[in-house]
Amino acid sequence: MDTENVAENETPESVVVETRFGDIEFSWDKGIYMPVGLLGFPEHHVFGLANIPNSSLDQFKLYQSLTDANLSFIVAPYNMESGIYADKDLDLAQKSLAITADDMAILMVVTIRGAAGGEGIRMSTNLRAPILIDTNRQVAWQHILPNDRYSVQQDL
Repeated sequence: MDTENVAENETPESVVVETRFGDIEFSWDKGIYMPVGLLGFPEHHVFGLANIPNSSLDQFKLYQSLTDANLSFIVAPYNMESGIYADKDLDLAQKSLAITADDMAILMVVTIRGAAGGEGIRMSTNLRAPILIDTNRQVAWQHILPNDRYSVQQDL
């Protein structure tokens, strides 16, 4: 982070993060606050969402920690019309997190692995624990859905 012209205790307007995809600038006022962090990463609370500068990955986004350049996740924005999640499960999640339907966005964390035999890659997503974002308040939670019909490793 370039802090050369930032006074002590003053929040910068933006931060340039040296990501695995190159330098990406994130605006602090667009940051997403996660009060309890992500599963396995409870000490990380502020993330930025950016397009990945690689046209073959257009359907994915980068969910980047703004306080640790080494922590980032590939995520897939959820299409609300896809019907993957049952309405009753989304309604319950909205109520438990106090997010209105109009203000909720869903990101699914994507895992990329080498395919069996070393040929190509396999991609999967954890449908059971999506990131639910209140777009109005810019606050998010990784929410574990109680319905076990959602796979923790759904192939893409």
